[in-house]
This record gives sequence, structure tokens and C-alpha cells, in this order.
Amino acid sequence: MSQQRFDHLLQAIHNAALKAQEITEEQHIMQIAKYFDEDGKPLIQEIHVPTLDPDDDPDKMTTLRVPLLSLLPPSAIKIKELKLSFEVGLGKIKVDQSDSKNGPSLDIDMGGSGGLFGKKQATAKVDITFEAGDPSESFLRINDYLVKSVI
Repeated sequence: MSQQRFDHLLQAIHNAALKAQEITEEQHIMQIAKYFDEDGKPLIQEIHVPTLDPDDDPDKMTTLRVPLLSLLPPSAIKIKELKLSFEVGLGKIKVDQSDSKNGPSLDIDMGGSGGLFGKKQATAKVDITFEAGDPSESFLRINDYLVKSVI
């Protein structure tokens, strides 16, 4: 039997979810880096638009220097939900008197070697739902400042 401690399984799942969240946070930082040069100056896109002066020729254009960040805000994703469903065989509850911090632990059979369910391999169904997150407050403030610099 492939005996494992249930609390270790839960800790591993928790750590995996934390790592996934860390990866999404690193992605946000890398995305922001796309909008600024190595000196921290915003990357600029020149856009030609008609002038706003009604007395000007309608075909006359003016050039706006627009920060890329204000044109293409980074997409933020976050983990909305993580669902795991699996079958495990329940084993013995162990009480370690010397470990008063963690309390009793429960052994489970992941089915890796036949186990209680006669399975050759442990199985789990994993559903992860991502959702678009709202931009951070600092992003909104930087973007607002950059947009005001164009007008």
C-alpha cells in the first residue's frame, strides 16, 4: 500500500496553489516591463489624429505621443477557484504525543500499489478556474497620469 499522511497531501495541494498564484504575480511584473524601457521611461507610440481645431483643414493631422501602457493595459489573471476530487483509502489515525503542535494525523492510501481500491495509480480530478482580475490601484494611477500627459 502507498500510505501517506492526509495532512501532507493537503499541504502539498496548498503549496501548489500558492506556487500557481506566485507564477501569475510574476507574469504581471513581466508584462509591466514590456511597457517601459531599461531606464524606467514609458515606451511611446506615435498616433496621427485629426486636429480638434474646427478652423483647421479636416485632413490636417496632429501627432500624439501615447504611452503604450495607456493603449494596451496588461491583462491580470488570478486563480478564482481550485477543485480537487479524488478517492483515497482511509487508514489509521495516529496520535504522536511528542507532537502537540500538529495533533493527530490520518494515514490515507493513494492507491499507488493496488491499495484498498485495487487501482494501479492514484487519480485525481483537478479543475482550476482563472478569471480576469482588476488592475491594481498603482497601475490605474500610473495609467491615469500617463493619459493626462497626452491630453
